[in-house]
Amino acid sequence: MDTREVLRPYKKQRLGFEGVLVDVMEPNRRNGHTYGLVFGSIYAPNENIELDHAVIQMDIADFKKAKLNLYTRYYFTAEITSYYKATNIMGVIAQRENFMLQNISILKLREMPDSNITQPTMYVMKRIHNIMLCKGKLRHTEEELIKTVFHTPNDGSVERFINECTGSYQQVSMNKHNMEEILYT
Repeated sequence: MDTREVLRPYKKQRLGFEGVLVDVMEPNRRNGHTYGLVFGSIYAPNENIELDHAVIQMDIADFKKAKLNLYTRYYFTAEITSYYKATNIMGVIAQRENFMLQNISILKLREMPDSNITQPTMYVMKRIHNIMLCKGKLRHTEEELIKTVFHTPNDGSVERFINECTGSYQQVSMNKHNMEEILYT
């Protein structure tokens, strides 16, 4: 279980990060009516910390002001904070401290065309590994995917490529409710 232990020394501090916006979760009741910004290939150059991904909440007004674009690399500052999650440790349920990023400063958020991190990142390698675990006939070898990553501009295009590739291997299961919703709307 990834607790992001590398962030522990920076708890309650604000650090500068770069990351590629790979998804945006829409506001709903469950997420407190905030957007969930999913950043991949996250790197804090001053601390030399790399994270696979992070989901950072942003209120609706700031989101509209920020005018973010998917698969764009951004520089941002965020606070390191912790939360506790129940986990099974040797058969005993215990609360485990996990670390996360929150409170992006809208004033420091900006596009960052040049990256301080080289490809393939943890984010990209994890997705390549997941593709290799897929059942059935694979359209790419691991070497082919890594070669493509090396020859793709490191401006968010790598994350777009790997997400599209990962998506092409995902199987979608539908239940009766989903099928009725598609048919009758």
